[in-house]
Amino acid sequence: MGWLYPFRSRPWAEIAAEFHRLADARPAYRPMAEVVDSVLGSGTVLLGTTSLGDLIVADRPVPRAPWGAVVVSGPWSRRAAVAPGPVRVEHVGADGESDERPVAEAVPLFWCFVTRKFGVMPAAQVS
Repeated sequence: MGWLYPFRSRPWAEIAAEFHRLADARPAYRPMAEVVDSVLGSGTVLLGTTSLGDLIVADRPVPRAPWGAVVVSGPWSRRAAVAPGPVRVEHVGADGESDERPVAEAVPLFWCFVTRKFGVMPAAQVS
């Protein structure tokens, strides 16, 4: 099951600025800033927003409710119980799944989920 309220995307530059400010104050947020930077550099058309420190990513066009998303969370998250150390990437929707990995694997894990769930790959990987 996905979210029942409308998806409200935010500009990626705004999301990046938010996570870079957080990462400057708390290094635990650095993987979130790296994931957002990878989206900015990817040439994709993904939609993004944030909620309680989580990154929520959906595919275009703007999804209608109920909608699913790839969500990136860390130990600061108020919606997902993540132990200190790893980052969690999950697909929230009818076929939801999740995986936790060390923070060094945040960007590759994020793109694995986005590619599987939305069929979207960063431009550098498209052949």
